[in-house]
Amino acid sequence: MADANSPAAQPAMGSPVKFNRNTITTIQARAQDVTALMPQREPEPPIETGVDLSNEIKIVFAAGRGKTGKTTLLRWLTETSLRAGHSVLLADIDPSNASFSGYFADVARPDTDNAAGVTTWLQELLEHCVTARQSAIIDLGGGDTTLRALATEMPDLAANLEAAGIAPVMFYLLGTQPEDLTPALTLASRGFMPTAQALVLNEVSVQTGQTRRNAFARLIDSPGFQRVARTSIQLWMPRLFAADAIESRQCRFYEALEGHSEPQLGIFDHARLHTWLDQMNHRFSGVASWIP
Repeated sequence: MADANSPAAQPAMGSPVKFNRNTITTIQARAQDVTALMPQREPEPPIETGVDLSNEIKIVFAAGRGKTGKTTLLRWLTETSLRAGHSVLLADIDPSNASFSGYFADVARPDTDNAAGVTTWLQELLEHCVTARQSAIIDLGGGDTTLRALATEMPDLAANLEAAGIAPVMFYLLGTQPEDLTPALTLASRGFMPTAQALVLNEVSVQTGQTRRNAFARLIDSPGFQRVARTSIQLWMPRLFAADAIESRQCRFYEALEGHSEPQLGIFDHARLHTWLDQMNHRFSGVASWIP
């Protein structure tokens, strides 16, 4: 009979598990459970509806000052288009920053960083879209100087594209500062005012405890906003709380959502991404026909 103190008689012992913050969780949340992990927010904003562009050839632009969410929006638009099985030409105008082309294959980019050369390249791209009847999504990069130069040379650029059977679509990304309106006001002064035009207020600028209206009061009440709003619809872009996790993985939104990122998202960032995508689909439902 074994001695009670012998190793064979001792119960199996576990071992302490260390928590290392550098270890990324790979547990994935079930889709039906993720919203329960999210904090309560203020009621959803009203959904505005834009002109119907169903069955139209579309060229989508986004303009705005730096860090206003242009590339994030264009990535979402591109993923939405591709997941619907559509054929769309992708272009990244900024020759010094491949933020858009880092997420998708075959993104067209200028082969020069000369301002005049980039403007000519954009003109040739637009000519190709008209001739080939090809929809496109174009990232203008950190500034709107290329489109501004083209609009200066051709004040009726938007009207001419529409007359050629192409629907230009412009999204102006805005933070809370009135200065964020500069790209919209500048292009409007050059005569570039497409029928499909939206002011996108990015909630990443809303501080904890603030309401949307309070955060954007100075912008919305400014004369410039009131002027541009007369020819635009207003959209609210929700804050992507999982942005850092997505960026660190250099993956697409739906790749991360479906567990194809490396490593996979943890349950909290998965929940945040799931909520953001649902909000984007809802808040941009009024301009669904604007997506190529």
